[in-house]
Amino acid sequence: MKKEKINKILRRFGVELHGLGFIQSLKKTDFQQNAFDVQQNLLMNTPKVIFDIGANRGDTAIKYSNLFPTAKIFAFEPFVETFKKLNDNIKDTQNISTYNIAIAEKNGETIFYSNKNEDTNSLLSSTKIGLSSDEQVKTIGQTIVNTETIDSFCSKHSIDKIDILKMDIQGAELLALNGAIKLLEEKKIRLIYTETYFRRQYNNQPLFHDISKFLASYGYYLQDVYSPIYGNGSIAWCDAIFLSE
Repeated sequence: MKKEKINKILRRFGVELHGLGFIQSLKKTDFQQNAFDVQQNLLMNTPKVIFDIGANRGDTAIKYSNLFPTAKIFAFEPFVETFKKLNDNIKDTQNISTYNIAIAEKNGETIFYSNKNEDTNSLLSSTKIGLSSDEQVKTIGQTIVNTETIDSFCSKHSIDKIDILKMDIQGAELLALNGAIKLLEEKKIRLIYTETYFRRQYNNQPLFHDISKFLASYGYYLQDVYSPIYGNGSIAWCDAIFLSE
């Protein structure tokens, strides 16, 4: 059957066939659901507690605030300059609390690397992977930041369950998760929404399979991946949602 005849049928369902390259593109973009819509659908009960780790300037925290106006949102951003922008951006939002600390595997202090693009700042030093992102992660400074574990923070603030744990911390995901063992063991984290890499943009950075294996050991499974970024013909990083079994 010729392509035009196939399209005549497919148009009844609002789609067309345009060739292999176009179909591959659709699979990577148009056919991907929005990760925030998915979180709304997965959490049938309205989330009460949301952790935004690596809150940056507050875009995601504000998005969660709009989606879940009755939730308490805890936004963590260790870099002082970015933390000031975060507070400016959320000043008219009632359900977001901000904390100028890094979430890690232990309480204390550690080196924090500030990079050319502040969105790529990390607890880990950066390295090159041969992509355009190498320029963005060039380190331009270091500072000492306070760190705290998720378990410790929750105990201190009388939080017994996290409905959404969002992490965008540039390779430090396992550090954060290793500080949440108690909550993970007790299945007190309902949904984990995290950035995860397939190439090591940072030194000693865990990759997707490291995070997936770690979470599987606590009974969490991959729901799906979102917003994949490709470089040199292969996936470089993406966002992922993990759920408790």
